[in-house]
Amino acid sequence: MIRPRSAEATGPVGLSHFLHRYENLRIARHMLALSFRAAPAVAAVNVLLTLLLAGGASFTALAQRHLVDAAGHHALRAVVIATALGVLAHAGTFALSHVQGEVSQDLTVRVARELDHEVLGLAARIPTVSHLERPDFLDRLTSLRRGTMALAKSVWRAALGAASLVGLGLSVVLLAGIHPALVLLVPFAVPTVLLAGRGRAHYRAVLDSRTQAERLERELHALCLRPEPAKEVRIAGSAPTLDRRAHSLWNDTGRLLVRARAKAVGYEAVGWLVFVTALSACLAFTLRLHHDGRSSLGDLVLLLSLGIALSGQISQVLFNLTQVADAGHVTRHFLWLHDYARTAIGDHGADSAAPERLKQSITLRGLTFAYPGTSPGETPVLDGIDLDIPAGSTLGLVGINGAGKSTLIKLLTGMYEPTSGDVLIDGHPLAAMEPASWSNRCSGTLQDFARFEFLARENVGAGDLRRIDDRAAIGTAVDHAGARSLVDSLPDALDTQLGTVFAGVELSYGQWQKLALARGLLRDSPLLLVLDEPTSALDPQAEHELFERFIAHSREAARATGAITILVSHRFSTVHMTDRIAVIDNGRLIEHGTHAELLSADGPYAELYTAQAQAYT
Repeated sequence: MIRPRSAEATGPVGLSHFLHRYENLRIARHMLALSFRAAPAVAAVNVLLTLLLAGGASFTALAQRHLVDAAGHHALRAVVIATALGVLAHAGTFALSHVQGEVSQDLTVRVARELDHEVLGLAARIPTVSHLERPDFLDRLTSLRRGTMALAKSVWRAALGAASLVGLGLSVVLLAGIHPALVLLVPFAVPTVLLAGRGRAHYRAVLDSRTQAERLERELHALCLRPEPAKEVRIAGSAPTLDRRAHSLWNDTGRLLVRARAKAVGYEAVGWLVFVTALSACLAFTLRLHHDGRSSLGDLVLLLSLGIALSGQISQVLFNLTQVADAGHVTRHFLWLHDYARTAIGDHGADSAAPERLKQSITLRGLTFAYPGTSPGETPVLDGIDLDIPAGSTLGLVGINGAGKSTLIKLLTGMYEPTSGDVLIDGHPLAAMEPASWSNRCSGTLQDFARFEFLARENVGAGDLRRIDDRAAIGTAVDHAGARSLVDSLPDALDTQLGTVFAGVELSYGQWQKLALARGLLRDSPLLLVLDEPTSALDPQAEHELFERFIAHSREAARATGAITILVSHRFSTVHMTDRIAVIDNGRLIEHGTHAELLSADGPYAELYTAQAQAYT
């Protein structure tokens, strides 16, 4: 694993330029290491082929000059030898180039796969999930994943570019052999390189500026293609409008990219015009030398061959520079992700592991949370919450939609970081605990549960990967979640493939939710079990019966580990079974106590409870 810089380089332009070059070198080393890790034999063959290709064009041109000179002197033996060498050099270069291209492509695919795993691994190791809700992070990640192929091939493009430069150097030596003045042809290639680089930079800037529009276009089309939103889109008749909007974004992006590409081509065309003008002057000069008897006809053929070779070599250098430059652009996103992940992991620290057993409580002190970008005048999602949840207890969280209940759950499980305040686990700050250690002691089901289209047993087993093959444990979790009848009704029970993507059985929303509940109950010794609207698809009676089983299950966990269970529900008939109830309103804790205490207080809880009870009578 590479060790990226800890902060963005700042300072004088010269220092910034040097650091950028140094970073590219470090990335090149990393890509080379990935190449030899992914396929050592293929990488070694690629190195050898790249070295052999360096002098192919020069040797071919040299053979052509000797052939013409030998023919002029009627030296048959020399003609045969020069012809053989020329054919060998040309055919060898062609064959080696083709083989090297195939080998390089195979290696690039392998390295890109390794790199994609590394990128996703970095994103997955960031302790919280707040970054996955930030547009700037998603834009960077999109640009990075789009560029993994360019980054994977960068080191080999750099090697081919170096080989082309070696070939260019050999061509310069041969030009000097005709006349030293012909070496001046080479500097006229510099404008081509510089102008092409300027065009590439402009194109990349435009491409980056459209990343968010590109993500939006994909999401709009996905709304029409994914089963869940597609149903609502069809009912609303909004598919044509969404398609037009996505098409408009695509066209806008396409127009901007075409203009940027045209501008880049224009820059490059000016550079080539300069070079072709200089080459024409060199040809005229060599013809004059030949007319004066100071060069042979072979020299003229050599210059023509080298002129053609030079254009090809410069094209190769430009192409490889383009690939390396594109990779260099992706490099900044790659290093940024490394820095972001390292900083995020470092900020969470690893001073202590989660306890094996809760002995005291989970305590909230002045807990406040606002989403990034919230203006100072806006009300935070959660504001100054103080709450003590004793070990082994059950807590019900109630409040209207948008009160902040689900956000509180995400803070307790470590998925969000507080803006201010603390979450204390037996008196120890959650922020000082190793993130994976705490997440391994949490379990439950969230409102926006996932629908894993795996085998049914894998769908449940994903709740605790250590037990994914433990059929007995999975069966127990299914029973606790009240999903036994569902599993028994499936064609192959727990071995049934779920979801239509892989030609499996499609389930209703309520059936998916039952499996999500089983998944949340699979972990046998959690310290924190959270159930956030876990039975919204069930009728009140079924929910009540299921919550009775949850409470019994939580009592067992409390005896074993001092576990705390938190239930979030809009149905007061189930929440009243918990030991204590917390009422959240507009991000604030406004009431806290037992069901009886809150009814006696005749406050917001009593009002909501009475209103709901009357609705069911």
